[in-house]
Amino acid sequence: MKNYNISNEPVTEVAVDINDIKDTCNEKGRNEECVFLVAGRMIYRKGLDFLFDALMRIPQETRYQVRVVGDGPELDHLRKRCKDNLNLSEHVYCMGSIPYMEMEKEYAGADVFIMPSIRETTGTVLLEAMSKGIPVIAINKFGGATLFDKNTGWLYEGNTKKEYIENLKKAILECIANPGEVTRRGKNARKKAEKYTWQEKNEKYQAIYEELLKK
Repeated sequence: MKNYNISNEPVTEVAVDINDIKDTCNEKGRNEECVFLVAGRMIYRKGLDFLFDALMRIPQETRYQVRVVGDGPELDHLRKRCKDNLNLSEHVYCMGSIPYMEMEKEYAGADVFIMPSIRETTGTVLLEAMSKGIPVIAINKFGGATLFDKNTGWLYEGNTKKEYIENLKKAILECIANPGEVTRRGKNARKKAEKYTWQEKNEKYQAIYEELLKK
């Protein structure tokens, strides 16, 4: 069975299958505590250290969990950070690489997807999350800023490392405190995903080719 892993290289041309959207049209259940999902290659530019810095600033008694899926050279370092910090160890689960079908279960159980990357174009996981009715927290740059807005997710920004970490923390806390808003933005994200199917993309390219042939 194939393992769920993400390439080192960012993806600029991505789309989802229309069936991936139809299969998620049932209302997502609401967890007793907010479940955040992170998935990707465990390398520095994916921003997991920034995310962990933000999580360490959240009061320990806050009810939530962060499930981190993926493998890579930073995984051991990230697991050590969790082990060495009680706040992280109580809330963060570094799961490593998992089979594809298990990843489907992770999406099904997640309330919010976090993309903490400090440099990304349009990661495939963003569209996967969107198609499954999961709102996304992402940096207000690159692909995340193109795909998401205040109706489909949370975009954070800043001028310094400290500001980025603080604003990421605020976005996470807002999700925890407002489950109804998480549900609303998730529904909107799923609806918007219909614009990014392979079928939709094919029709747009077909229209371009037909227009060129007329000239």
